[in-house]
Amino acid sequence: MLELPEVEVLRKDLEKEIVGKRVKDVIVTTASIVRPFHHTRPHFVKALEGKKIEGARRRGRTIFLDLDDENTWVIDARGTASLHRETANEDPGADTHLVVTFTIGGAIHLSDHADEPEVSTGVVPTDEALEAVGLTGDGFDPLEDNLTWMEFATLLADADMALKLAFMDPNVISGIGPVYSDEILYEAGLRYDRESDSLTSQEVRRLFRAMHEVIAAAMKFRGSSLDEPDPDDTVDDEGEAVEHLKVYGREGLPSLRSRKPIEKADLGNGVVAYYDPQSQY
Repeated sequence: MLELPEVEVLRKDLEKEIVGKRVKDVIVTTASIVRPFHHTRPHFVKALEGKKIEGARRRGRTIFLDLDDENTWVIDARGTASLHRETANEDPGADTHLVVTFTIGGAIHLSDHADEPEVSTGVVPTDEALEAVGLTGDGFDPLEDNLTWMEFATLLADADMALKLAFMDPNVISGIGPVYSDEILYEAGLRYDRESDSLTSQEVRRLFRAMHEVIAAAMKFRGSSLDEPDPDDTVDDEGEAVEHLKVYGREGLPSLRSRKPIEKADLGNGVVAYYDPQSQY
């Protein structure tokens, strides 16, 4: 699962590894991933093959790779999708839907193990790229936008919804999903179902600080590849966290703060929240 920390780490890797390279071959094995942007697979292949990558940008969880013809290759790796660099000769796995190789070596594989992949990709005019992927630019991007905590407070008050849902709404905060919304709220000591317009100034400042600290820590660990982690995979033999995730996926395990069991709440529509009822209010 790619969220803001993973995508920013990936963007930096792509900037270092493929900017300046020219696309050699494009293989699309699942037509549905390009249909939001192209009528056919050959149309996408023609738009990308032979083009040089001139820049790597990001907005929220979407990657934008600018080409040398005033077009941009967009990769919207939502859901359970993953994007990874490989050698040019690496065999794609069964869940790999796109392979792009470069003239001077290396390749990118776009994968999704879901039965119906949610990932989408295509080549669009650069000046229409944000609109093409449904991004208005209105959502706050914690790594790109320099909001003050007071502006953040106004953003939350205007959203007027449960904090968990506000963090996962790309029109409110861009790039945060189920994993880091839980981690941020745990760090701030706030419940998933607190209304976003009910916070005190002190709580907003605490949440604002927690958001930046959790994202920075996650990037240090190069994010998390967990989709729906087994709690046993997130703790060592003594029950302590072995990586940066402190609450997500740890239902029934002791909170690192209160030592009481982490609980899991169902918000409906497939959204769940992991939280510590003893320390989050």
